[in-house]
Amino acid sequence: MQFIRQQVVPIVTILIAIFALVATSARGFMKTDLAQPAPIENIYSDNTTTPNQP
Repeated sequence: MQFIRQQVVPIVTILIAIFALVATSARGFMKTDLAQPAPIENIYSDNTTTPNQP
């Protein structure tokens, strides 16, 4: 149990942090730029059902 607390848990934590850093950094090098905001589209096709209207 002592080995797991002192060796395995810190290594797993560091690996997860490095993976998250690489994954977020890789977004800048992708062909489709994910840094731009998502397009806003009308999700209702018939325009008769809109939210917050009686």
